Amino acid sequence: MIIAKPCVTMKGVVVQLYSWDKEIKLDLDKVSECLKKKGIEIKKLIPNMLLIAVMNGFETSIYPGGKVIIKELTDTKKGEEIAKTVYDCVDG
Repeated sequence: MIIAKPCVTMKGVVVQLYSWDKEIKLDLDKVSECLKKKGIEIKKLIPNMLLIAVMNGFETSIYPGGKVIIKELTDTKKGEEIAKTVYDCVDG
């Protein structure tokens, strides 16, 4: 399940991936490589902590627990689309 909502603190949209069955754990190294192959700019990778990418012109922070914060974005539907690009890079 994906939930997207405005984030007042970060001035953007926060998207969170939830699962009732298992703990969400993204391998940021693999996600980074996958996004690079899709032509997405990777600004910073701190393994097991944080991945920062530029997606659709927005700085996007990706966390191992499945949280994606898209800074300066106000459209939650667009935020979901950007996050789905990230989640598509996760082995299911």
